[in-house]
Amino acid sequence: MTNIWTIAAYELRRLFRSRTMLINLFLLPILLIFLLGSALSGVVGTGKDQTIDPLRVGIVDAAASPSERSQMVGSFLKSPEIAKLIIPEAAGSREAAESGVRSGEYAYAVIIPAGFDRDVQSGKEAKLEYILGKDRSDNMVAATVFDNFLSRINYTQAAALTLGPQVIPAMAQPGQGGPSAVLGKLNEGGNSYTASQYYAAAMLLMFLLLSGQTVISSLFSEKDNHTLFRIGSMPVKGSEIFVGKMLGIGLVTVLQGAVIIFATHFLFGVYWGNRPWLLALVCLLMILASLTLSVIISMFVQTAASARSISSGLTVVMTFISGGMAPLPDSFVNTGGAFSINYWGLRSVLRMMLETPLSQISGNVAMLSLICLVLLGLAFFSYRKVGYHA
Repeated sequence: MTNIWTIAAYELRRLFRSRTMLINLFLLPILLIFLLGSALSGVVGTGKDQTIDPLRVGIVDAAASPSERSQMVGSFLKSPEIAKLIIPEAAGSREAAESGVRSGEYAYAVIIPAGFDRDVQSGKEAKLEYILGKDRSDNMVAATVFDNFLSRINYTQAAALTLGPQVIPAMAQPGQGGPSAVLGKLNEGGNSYTASQYYAAAMLLMFLLLSGQTVISSLFSEKDNHTLFRIGSMPVKGSEIFVGKMLGIGLVTVLQGAVIIFATHFLFGVYWGNRPWLLALVCLLMILASLTLSVIISMFVQTAASARSISSGLTVVMTFISGGMAPLPDSFVNTGGAFSINYWGLRSVLRMMLETPLSQISGNVAMLSLICLVLLGLAFFSYRKVGYHA
């Protein structure tokens, strides 16, 4: 056991003497998290609550005379709930509405067909025509408001056909009921994660996996420098050399993970959730996966350059298909990404950030543990079969 700790201490001294290694381990991840979080905050989100500002909407009523204009749409727009979202402004014609939308005077425009109220009362389907504005979010809000209005009318018509005409007076109260548009969160139990949180988690896992590069360099350096002969002539077992190197590099990687977590928390305000013990477990599992995967590669590859290329290539591919470099469609991530180590680690960490119930996190942690167990077994059998010798 003394030999193992001696070799581990040597690895620690060797790593901390290298300025390049220190920059790659501690400074580069934090810099990447800052750059990605700042540049792609619009893609992932800011995590802050948003408010819906009232939209100026041009209203064109195609009725031939003022007396024939839609009273139903008018009363709907005057309701208190809708007034918080929509500021209706009369536009004289379709051309005027289109011109107003193009110039930015209106965020959206609605054209009411002639005889709208008459058609609705006769049982025909309620229809409106929309002219979309320049802002996608404004279009979504306005479309939601007016689509809900039409859905409510068409639902009432269906009820009238089924239950009888006595339900038609309910159409005279189109502003009643729940809000027409509500901005909420998918997970009301926690905070929606920000771009900094997303990339902090993704980069943390990627750099923990990249620690395998250090393992590969250390193992091959002893062979390339012909120092493995001299070490082998001492009263040290090959397994002790192997375990000592893994232990030393593992301790440095644990420190790297801790620095990333604390630095991003205090510098960028990244919230890592309320389960530090579970976050530590996920990090340790990712480190174990990285170490064992690098051992497997080192056992069957002849040169350090080839081994590093394979290790870095696998890390980049797994980070990408798990959505770690940019958010990908769920259909792709949940199929292809599920075959990567990063997928289960990233899902675990993001759900911790959202303070998701433990029952929804435990499955991901269990799958990550199973992957580590398989890799550990493969690393053990690879070492037994190939060994670590000059």
